[in-house]
Amino acid sequence: MTIMKKTLLIISLFIGLIANAQILGYEDIGVLLSSENTQGTARTMAMKGAFGALGGDLSAIAINPASGSIFNNSAATFTLGYEGNNFTSDFYGNQMETLHDNFNITQAGGLLVFENDYPESSFKKVAVAINYNSINNFDNNWEASSSSFIGTFGAYPNVESQSYKNITSGKQSEVNFAIATQLNDKLNLGLSFNAYNLDFSEESTREEFANDGAGYTVDSYEYFWQDVIGDGFSLGLGAIYKITQDFRLGLSYKSPVWYEIHEENNMYEEDEYDSFGYYDILFSDDPPAYYNSSNKLQTYDYDLRTPSKLTGSLAYIFDTQGLISVDISRKNYKGINLKPDFSDINHEVHNILADTYSFNLGTEWRFSEISIRGGFSYEQNPYVAALETDNKRGYALGMGYDFGGILLDVAYDYSEKTDYYNFYTDLDYIQIDGAELATKNNKVLATLTFKF
Repeated sequence: MTIMKKTLLIISLFIGLIANAQILGYEDIGVLLSSENTQGTARTMAMKGAFGALGGDLSAIAINPASGSIFNNSAATFTLGYEGNNFTSDFYGNQMETLHDNFNITQAGGLLVFENDYPESSFKKVAVAINYNSINNFDNNWEASSSSFIGTFGAYPNVESQSYKNITSGKQSEVNFAIATQLNDKLNLGLSFNAYNLDFSEESTREEFANDGAGYTVDSYEYFWQDVIGDGFSLGLGAIYKITQDFRLGLSYKSPVWYEIHEENNMYEEDEYDSFGYYDILFSDDPPAYYNSSNKLQTYDYDLRTPSKLTGSLAYIFDTQGLISVDISRKNYKGINLKPDFSDINHEVHNILADTYSFNLGTEWRFSEISIRGGFSYEQNPYVAALETDNKRGYALGMGYDFGGILLDVAYDYSEKTDYYNFYTDLDYIQIDGAELATKNNKVLATLTFKF
């Protein structure tokens, strides 16, 4: 091999090593843990969570803590759910489809209602509740593969294949402890303390196979992983006011979640000649193989503050026939904050993220013991550079049957959005495009409620 070609090889090898197949950065982790893919009860899901002015459902306590005082009876509720994700990646015109599904418990909880026997008192009743909701299920995988014809190894410009695979697992959940009261016949007030648990794991691989046009090849494999666990808490305040017997207004505030996070990953350099993660680079000619240890370990402990959320709601109830309900929420994603020693990341968060709005519409119509429900939702993507298709849209349908002391509810929910995923964040000047990722999410829920 000539001296010039060896020089190009060394330069291109360095470029290739810093072009890591990326795991989520801290800004993206902050967004991921601030997003809500809450499933809850089948009734809540069928109406796309538009319960801020309605209440009367255990999952609605996470939206507005005043919801508990709308109940006329004590109740216990349990929900099972199926979730299926369809990922379609488009990388230089090559489309790949990946399917992933899972079953889990999406909600479980109970509520006790205490009526006030003194008619002169302004406090008509008090309700106390505890409820578990699944916020996010991270069990997913997707991959992209093609040939960009732009290699990361300059001495081997003919790219025969490039591929990326991402696997995530874990879950994020909340438990709401709430107390609510009804004042006179108009005002309902509520307060909640919310505890959170987080378990997130990610693995990613990037592979590239290229040749120099003279019979020599390079085969590159890179592997990265991270595990993130944590616990957190938030507070919730809410009110529901009955303007008339049929028309209700709701207002609720959910504080940021304050997380304590422990992270382990292999994204660190062992010495000045090393690069992030595990890699194995083989050449068909005389350069030696380049490889790195697969058991590298780096740990971090840090605090994360997620956005707060403000929700305004209104609902109109058509006597016993049906209802329509609307929620509009605002989340301040610019309020994401990590500490200590994350000033650069926090500055980046402020530049790349924007506060968002979401819109939820739900309706329910009753025919004797049968209820028919539907809903629509729209949620803005928090990234400033996001496309319109990156905003999340969803539809839902459901029905319920009242057996008297037992209610059975079922729901189907669909949502979709797109994303752009750049595998080569450190090589923008080489102009290798990322993958366009389209996600379609399907859920089926079944809820049993026992009234007593």
